[in-house]
Amino acid sequence: MSELKIDAQMRVVTGNKVKQLRRDGLVPVVIYGQGQDPVNAQVDSTSLDRLIQAGGATQLVEVNMDQGSMLNVLIREVQRDPVRRNPTHADFYTVNMRVKQQVSVPIISIGELPDSAARMVLIQSVSDVEIEALPSDIPAHIEVDISVLDGEEVDRITIADLPALAGITYLDDAEETLFSLVASRTETEAEADEEEEIEYGESMEPEVIGEKDDDGDDDE
Repeated sequence: MSELKIDAQMRVVTGNKVKQLRRDGLVPVVIYGQGQDPVNAQVDSTSLDRLIQAGGATQLVEVNMDQGSMLNVLIREVQRDPVRRNPTHADFYTVNMRVKQQVSVPIISIGELPDSAARMVLIQSVSDVEIEALPSDIPAHIEVDISVLDGEEVDRITIADLPALAGITYLDDAEETLFSLVASRTETEAEADEEEEIEYGESMEPEVIGEKDDDGDDDE
């Protein structure tokens, strides 16, 4: 079973009246799934926020209803107040534990760049990766070790380089770049200046002091 849990109560208040729920620290949620009618419920706002921070945005969540039933869900969407950023609405999708789900999970970097790449800039091209897995196998995130990027033999990490995790299939293009190294602006400008100095030096002809014109004569 999931380690992420939240209590929920059946909700009879709908429409504009849910504003009072939010003022009372509650978040209206809709619980739906294949083959079932949507259920209106409510959860504690602080509990929902903590749940999301703990990995509930991607992982399986156990919802304990006030009438005694338990539902396994994935949180499909969370709406937030544009100013306070507290949750104002959420959609919970009930899942069959034996059916694989396709979800996006965050990518986070671990490790440090080696000394050979110290003067380069690390670029993260994407923040999430699409996977397929059973609900109980969905991770909170995928860790990517960036210490393999040396700026010489290895200058990028792709989907194909992601760690093999039990029960997880990566769905994105294997050649898609996740992390890459590029030369810093300072280093690039320094190289350009150096090349310009070399070209300028090669284009200059040395002046010979006291050189006479081939066609000219000295006056006596």
